Amino acid sequence: MSIGSIVPILLGCVLLGVAWMCWTGRWRRWAGVAVLPNAPISGVPATGLFLLLTGVGALVPSPFSGVCYGVVIVVSLAGIVIMMWDPGWYGPRWFRERDRTFDLTIPINAAVAASVRPAPSVSSEAVARARMGGAEPLERWRAYLVSDEHGRPSALQRIGLVRGRLLLYPEALVFAAEAREDEMRGSPVVEEIPASSVVAVKRVPSRSRADGTRRRAPDLPAVYRPCVRIDTDAGAFVFETAHAGRRAGELASRYARGRSPSGDSRPLDAPAAG
Repeated sequence: MSIGSIVPILLGCVLLGVAWMCWTGRWRRWAGVAVLPNAPISGVPATGLFLLLTGVGALVPSPFSGVCYGVVIVVSLAGIVIMMWDPGWYGPRWFRERDRTFDLTIPINAAVAASVRPAPSVSSEAVARARMGGAEPLERWRAYLVSDEHGRPSALQRIGLVRGRLLLYPEALVFAAEAREDEMRGSPVVEEIPASSVVAVKRVPSRSRADGTRRRAPDLPAVYRPCVRIDTDAGAFVFETAHAGRRAGELASRYARGRSPSGDSRPLDAPAAG
């Protein structure tokens, strides 16, 4: 018995086990995928049988090997046809009667939606610039607005964050969401912070909220990146951005009415405790 026969048999058994879990409903998350939704119960078992019978066919004598290879051809073609056709009668009952709502919490569905959604008629940055009389900002910083107010329309967005740019003007700081956020949200996301309203600016730990708590962030790829908190007369704003310590110092020197109340003498980009 050669390794060339054992490996396909083992892989085939693994794929058939996965297909069994999918067919019986022990694993159902895959059923919400918009692209080739029945692949785990058509293409996967067909591939599993292909590998299994190919391995077995190499071990048994003729004419049994020919039978194995013939079954392989039939099963492979059937699996491909059913996977591409996606007939309504195919699959277990729970799969046929499943909720077919387009689930944007699944990454591949969100990516498909993003690729076909038209850009909104007015972008967030266009709205932001219009509020500033069309003037060019002094600087543009990449930043994420930390806020639950705008929700999470799809898996392409991060929980409690809106991706965008912080535009610095002499009279205000304006946050404008980026184009992909506009497409998925369907409307502009703009936050204007008048310079005269800024009380203090400080660096705060990662995952900080405007209310002082720290948010859960299971989707965060950069959990340890600190944030910038801007306290104003109307409330607080928190932005996640690179080099948060240095950014906080620059904003404090430009806009804050007093010194940044960070209360420590650490270097601006030193790691935050906790």
